[in-house]
Amino acid sequence: MKRHKEFRFTYRTGRQVGGGSFVLVTARNRKDKVQVGFSVSKKIGNSVMRNRAKRRLKACFSPLLPRVKPGYNLIFIARSAALTAPFLSMQKSMISALQRAGVYEEPAPSEARQP
Repeated sequence: MKRHKEFRFTYRTGRQVGGGSFVLVTARNRKDKVQVGFSVSKKIGNSVMRNRAKRRLKACFSPLLPRVKPGYNLIFIARSAALTAPFLSMQKSMISALQRAGVYEEPAPSEARQP
């Protein structure tokens, strides 16, 4: 997501799910694709720290994107823990938050076994 209008719509109509180092806001959209946005407040730190938090969230989410159900807007709002949390624990909490929001599809058992 890039437009302010899309962020406003998602904040207004979406539901929030907390994670350890972020908050996830999800809302249905009319398009048949996933739109993702990342938000970091100035409370997190200077621009270097905010960009680092965004990069870490994007890196955690990018391998999970194929499993997200189409037709949703997602916004990840970084907390200060996003700067220091271990990458794998952040990714596990992201999977957990996506599952609680009902937008994550589990891999089929046959797909999970293939390397």
